[in-house]
This record gives sequence, structure tokens and C-alpha cells, in this order.
Amino acid sequence: MTKVKMFFEKLQLPQNKLLLLFALEGMLLQYVTSLNSFGNNLYATNLGATDAQISFNQMIPNLVAVILMLPFGILSDRMHSAKTVPVAMLLFMGCMYLGFGTVPVLGESRMIFYFIFLALTAGLVAAYNAQWQNLFAAAVAPPLQNNTHAFRSRFMFVIGTVTPLLCGNAMARFAETDGKLMVLRIFYYLSAAFLFLQAFILSRLEVAPNVTTGKRFSLSDLMEVFPDLAKNKKFLFFFGCVLFFYTGWHLDWSMWYIGETQYVGYTEAHLSYFNALCSVFQLLGLGFWAKMNVKKSIHFSIIFGFASLMLCPPTIMAAALMGGQAGVWFFMLFGSALNFPQACIGLCVLQMLLGSIGEKNRALTISLYTMAITLSNSIMPYLGVQLYNALGADLRAFYIFNSIAWVWRICSTSLFIWRYRLYKKNHPLMV
Repeated sequence: MTKVKMFFEKLQLPQNKLLLLFALEGMLLQYVTSLNSFGNNLYATNLGATDAQISFNQMIPNLVAVILMLPFGILSDRMHSAKTVPVAMLLFMGCMYLGFGTVPVLGESRMIFYFIFLALTAGLVAAYNAQWQNLFAAAVAPPLQNNTHAFRSRFMFVIGTVTPLLCGNAMARFAETDGKLMVLRIFYYLSAAFLFLQAFILSRLEVAPNVTTGKRFSLSDLMEVFPDLAKNKKFLFFFGCVLFFYTGWHLDWSMWYIGETQYVGYTEAHLSYFNALCSVFQLLGLGFWAKMNVKKSIHFSIIFGFASLMLCPPTIMAAALMGGQAGVWFFMLFGSALNFPQACIGLCVLQMLLGSIGEKNRALTISLYTMAITLSNSIMPYLGVQLYNALGADLRAFYIFNSIAWVWRICSTSLFIWRYRLYKKNHPLMV
């Protein structure tokens, strides 16, 4: 009883309470995002969507997110608390997921309602991420951000592994479309419940008050942030480097799936195992890179994450060249193992972003940054497939495309090595 009492007493400490709240919040959010990633295409297919309609599943949410990020960013900066807008968004999304789960009973208009609720669920989840980053900066002091983010991410990767497996196995028990839709509907209703719970958890956080409050919401406020950003060389240097990296990374997001299924020979079972292994390696990597960030710096650690992404194109080309079971299992092992160093990317990039901006107009600045990354995620995968098609859409085109992606990532990694050398020169005692 004494040990149990001591455990709960430790949980009451402000630092430990913060870790616990962010871990719970991250788990709930990861369930929703994992279900979106795994289930939305299946949902649309079982509702009777055409291939053309399914192609909108990524475009529509990203466009909605881009449209909403700036207004939400301006509004959040004008609120007294950084948690007001995120909590309101979570409550609204919870209501929309109730509608999303009800789409199959809406008759002939159900595809129209599917895309409406898709925009108001997955689209708002993408817009929410920018507001979460602002909330994280307001709730967690810079010295604690590395460990807090890593602790939260560990739990998120566990949920990210389990959710698709549970949903997929539950759907596999039904041969008929109605049964599969019922499973998905139950999972979407759970999303609604989890978002309501997540809103309650965020409402319990203690956050520093915003620097600028009291002004009415106006899009004209957008013009205030640009002169400040134009003078912020630290942010501009970071933004230019990271955008170059993201465009090169996003280029093969759709081609990665084409390569796995058409040239490596992956089945649906292989894909599920591969995704699970990727999550396991990222989970294992989080603790290592969190410690490395403290020992060296985030600028040092991120080089290894980018270097691992640089190795992805030659890895999938080698697997395709091997062919057969040798290629399948070579890629299963080495392709998933590359996720160990990639675990540091999200951990480091967020801290780099928060370290390059001030408190004034922080939410709006984060929204602008996230909008640019989201646009890249909307456009670059499409352009990657178009490049592959223009090259001939065959094995030769596959190798040429991945060679282009390889060179791009070599340049990205080299850019951040140079950036680290500059950081090391200016901070000789910190690295």
C-alpha cells in the first residue's frame, strides 16, 4: 500500500502530471489519426466510391486544413489561453465523427455527406496539429519539451500499431459490405468519444497566457506577422531547409506504396506486418534519440533521421532487384529498421520550430509553417506519381524515379550536416 501511495503522490507532481496528461492526450489523438489513415479508403470503397472519388481522400482534408489554419492561428493568438481553440476544435470534431459514422444510413446522398464529414473530421485533425504545437509550447517549458514529446510519442506509436490491426481483424470477420461498414462505424463512434475525452484532458492543462490578447479576430492581423518573420533569419533559415527536406520526402509517399505492391511484391498481409514493424522500430528509437538530443543536440540527431530517409530509395530498389521472397523479406527487415533513426525527426523538427520563433503571434506563425508543409503533402505525392508516369510507368521508370528521390535526399541530408556545423561553430560548449 505504501508503494501504491508513493506512486500516486509522484503523479501529483506538476512535471509528472504534465507527462501523464500529454501521454493520454497523444494516445487518444493517435487512435483517431491511425483510424483515418487505415479506415477512410476502406470506408469510401465499401460505401461504393469510384477510384476518382477515392483519390480525393487525401486532397480534401489537406485543402480544408490549409484554408482553416490561418484563421485558427489568428484566433488562437487573440485568446487569453492557448488551449481555448484546440479544446473547441476537439469538441466540434467529436460531433462531426458522430455524423461521419452515420453516413451509411443516409441513402443515395451518402457519398456527398461522406466528403462533407471527411472535410470536417480528417481536415480539422490536420488543422488541429498546428494548434497543438502552439499549446505544447505554452504548456511545456523548453527544457522539458524533449522528454515530454518523447514520452508522449512512445504511447502514440503503440496505439498506432494496435488500432489498424484491431480494425482490420474485426472487418475480416465479415464477408458482406454491411458488416464491414458496421465495424468501421463503431470505430468512428469511438473516435467521437475519444475526442470528447481528449478535450477534457486538455482543459486540465495549465498553460502560460498568450502575449497578445484582447484584439478582435481579423484577417488583417495576418499582415502583422510577415515583417517580423522577414527579419527573423533564424526562422527563415530553418524554414527553407526543412521545406526542402519535406518536399523531397513527400515526393515518393504514393510511389512508396506502388513500389511495395508492384515491384517488391507485397500483399495486404505483408503491408500490415511491415507497418507494425515500422512502429516498433520507431518506438524503440524514441528513447535513444531523446537521450541523444540532450547529450549532443537536436541539430546533431536529426542528421541520422534524414540519412535513414536517404537510404530508403536504394533499399526499395535493391528489394525490387532481388525479387521473390528474398526481396520481400529483405525489405521487411531493412526497410522497417530504417524507422529507428527516423523516430528522431518529429521529435527534433518541432523543437527546432519552437526554438526559432518568439511568443508573439506564435500560433499564427506555426499555422503558416504547417500550411506550407501541408501543401507539400498535398502536391508532392501527386507530382511524384506524374513523374513516374511520364518516365514510362515501368520498372525502368521506377528505378529512375527512386534515383531522383535518392539524390534529393542526399542534398537534404548534406544541407542539415552543413546546418549542424554552423550550429556547432556558434555553440561550441553545447555539442
